Amino acid sequence: MTTVTLHIGAVKTGTTFVQSVLSANQPTLTALGVLWPGPTWRAQVDAVNGLRGQEGSSFARWTDLVEQIDAWEGTDAIVSMEFLSLMSRANVHRAIDSLSRHRVRVVLTVRDIVRAIPAQWQESVQNGFSWSYHEYLAGVTAKRPRTTRAGQHFWNKQDWPRILEPWTERLGPDDVVVVTVPPPGAPPGLLWLRFCEAVGLPADQFDASFRANESLGAASAEVMRHVTRQANAASVGNATMQVIKRVLAKQMLSAHRSAEPSLVLPEAHRPWAVTRSRRLVESMQTVPATVVGDLDDLRPRAGTVTGAVTTDPATLPSEELLAAAAHGLVAVCDALAHDAPARPKGGRG
Repeated sequence: MTTVTLHIGAVKTGTTFVQSVLSANQPTLTALGVLWPGPTWRAQVDAVNGLRGQEGSSFARWTDLVEQIDAWEGTDAIVSMEFLSLMSRANVHRAIDSLSRHRVRVVLTVRDIVRAIPAQWQESVQNGFSWSYHEYLAGVTAKRPRTTRAGQHFWNKQDWPRILEPWTERLGPDDVVVVTVPPPGAPPGLLWLRFCEAVGLPADQFDASFRANESLGAASAEVMRHVTRQANAASVGNATMQVIKRVLAKQMLSAHRSAEPSLVLPEAHRPWAVTRSRRLVESMQTVPATVVGDLDDLRPRAGTVTGAVTTDPATLPSEELLAAAAHGLVAVCDALAHDAPARPKGGRG
């Protein structure tokens, strides 16, 4: 019997960092008797989308992944895909049933909402939404947030007790693990240490020197909002939207982050954040789960951001937005120039 750890998210809680470390250290995992199903992490994405019944995906992909685990002769297997945190109760039970030959454990990484809200907004404008940060905040902090699209978008991904509920119906507290993302100023690598403690890996045997999937700077995020709005107006296809996200945002604009102010929660929302965080932590204390880290890491902390900040990217000076846009355009053109085939001599300019 293999112990199968499902790292289910949550979104924007260091999942990309963890996945990068695991993917790059496959030989180490194999030597330790741990399966990282593949051949690439994309296979895990496809498998989870198939399990969720996403359009264009096949449940056969999840079946293929389970067959890899069934055939594994080692002690452990790890699957890390944050969309597992967005599944219906029926699909959660379906996942557990499909792995009935094995011990199933679930790991949920969680991050304080003061940092999660701006991170979630800037991620949303890379994924087809064009609401302003002000509009997003209004939905997230509304008295009945789930009656708004923005509120649903955030709380479906960050309501940790609700995410864990269908898993705890089937798994005991030793097999449901909550890992808290360390607060700002924590020692580098602490998240990886906590994840390894949760899944039983020797952290010192891995190369964890990977850059996390950091949020964009505020100006670049606002540029992305306008790009997304224009892309939606032009009815571009999914392939184009993926280029906008994965090339323009993740590769090009992210490199401009240090030249831009960071996006933070407005001070006027801090009392709400303190109260909402307290309620979340109290709810988490009643969840039958093992905690790695400290639930106090989920409470808002003052003065955790250094450098220039803004609470409304829509009000940034036009020069800052133009600088971010120009950086992105030049970077994209430079990449295209290096990828394009050489122009034949004598060709017309």
